[in-house]
Amino acid sequence: MQAWVRGAFGALMMLLVVASAITGADQVTSAPTAVQAASGSVLTGPPESRPNIVFVMADDMRDDDIRWMPHTRELLAERGMDLTDAISPHPLCCPARAQLLTGQYAQNNGVQHNAGPFGGFQALDPAQEISAWFKRAGYQTGFIGKFLNGYSADDVRPAGWNRWDPLSAGVYDYFDFAFENDGDPEIFRDSYVTAVIAARTNDTVREFARSDEPFLVYSWHLGPHYRITPRGRAVPPPAAPEDKGTYADELPPSFETGSFNEPDVLDQPRPFRLRRLADEADVVTEHRARLRSLQSVDRAVASLVETLRSTGELNDTVIVFTSDNGYSLGEHRFLGKNVLTREVLDVPLLVRGPGVEHGTSDLPVTLVDVPATLTSLAGVQPGWQLDGSSFVPSLHGQDQPFRDTTLVQTGDDGGDGWAYRGVRTDRYLYGVNGSDGFLYDDLLDPAQQVNRYDDPAYYEIRARLEQRRRALLSCQGEACNRTFGLLPDPT
Repeated sequence: MQAWVRGAFGALMMLLVVASAITGADQVTSAPTAVQAASGSVLTGPPESRPNIVFVMADDMRDDDIRWMPHTRELLAERGMDLTDAISPHPLCCPARAQLLTGQYAQNNGVQHNAGPFGGFQALDPAQEISAWFKRAGYQTGFIGKFLNGYSADDVRPAGWNRWDPLSAGVYDYFDFAFENDGDPEIFRDSYVTAVIAARTNDTVREFARSDEPFLVYSWHLGPHYRITPRGRAVPPPAAPEDKGTYADELPPSFETGSFNEPDVLDQPRPFRLRRLADEADVVTEHRARLRSLQSVDRAVASLVETLRSTGELNDTVIVFTSDNGYSLGEHRFLGKNVLTREVLDVPLLVRGPGVEHGTSDLPVTLVDVPATLTSLAGVQPGWQLDGSSFVPSLHGQDQPFRDTTLVQTGDDGGDGWAYRGVRTDRYLYGVNGSDGFLYDDLLDPAQQVNRYDDPAYYEIRARLEQRRRALLSCQGEACNRTFGLLPDPT
């Protein structure tokens, strides 16, 4: 394949969308989306001039877990761009994955939770899947690994994948599982799932590399998600045989934060308010198990890079690495996800590839922005309106305007499918569920131990954030990427 030629990027102009109805309130403009910028920042040209894209994802990996993944740091972070302020704005497996397949928030793609009438694979229209755009544009497309929760071999195959190889049984078992294998299921017994996903990913890359057409490959791992045993019990993730006994002395980074086993949680929102103290020994056990399971993901990244190099495709390939959501290890006495706190929202996001600058960016990007960015890189026309905004200019080391407020939300398996919904700015995290709410001032309280929701000094800030929240709850397309302006200081 010929080397990728970087496209020219026109100036990105911010558009005035709407003024606030509140006197003296924020001005509202929108940051450019992939659709808006199609004539300027989207690459064009024949398929052979476009980059390959390989998208690797871990499951439930915390942002700070990357310190224990030396291959991923060396091969991706140090040789590409580390987006240090990336979040999963709907931090739960299925909604996060639906966002990455559609480029839309849950209010537009329909996937609000892992289960229930608004959750799981069944809530997603299989025709609403971005792989079809790449396939139509001349890309070879392949999916390997964990797909959306609830998917099985009996379900409809999304139409956009040339190679369709998701886990279809024993998805959370780690040892006994099946792959769809393009409609001819292949069963594995006593194998380690990460090693199998890595091998099948590399085989797909080698197969696609024999063609002159560029390729898009999604390789989504299970680690470090907890294991669900055949009896339905959730246990810490098991290690690959070569990783057993490692990290025997490591302590969780959550122990270093003031919010671990927070002594007073009565001011916190309902998910934390009446929780017992987390068992420190259990947290240590889970942390060490997660690190062991991530070692095989780390080796998978290294083997992928070597496969791309040996096939002559490395210099023509954009590699993206992230996680579907973060994970709480005892912060606010909580273990898990599907809550709106820093450690659950934060995810690693690394990008390496032709034209990508080496370094870091603090642009406040989210997983919803990834599809807009991938289509922009590939010169692929989206098939519907995307809610995210491309961050390609930042990957190329350029300054770019961007939204100052991001919609964040969680779902439920009952009712209307929603739980807490709110917004995040560079200083505040705010959310509401019925009569229950929270407001954290990350500048003064980075551990988010003090809920300012009922603090009179923050009433004006809360009113402004609520205005932004209401403006974004049903947003579509460019309306999700607004610049509202400065917020007042606490009084």
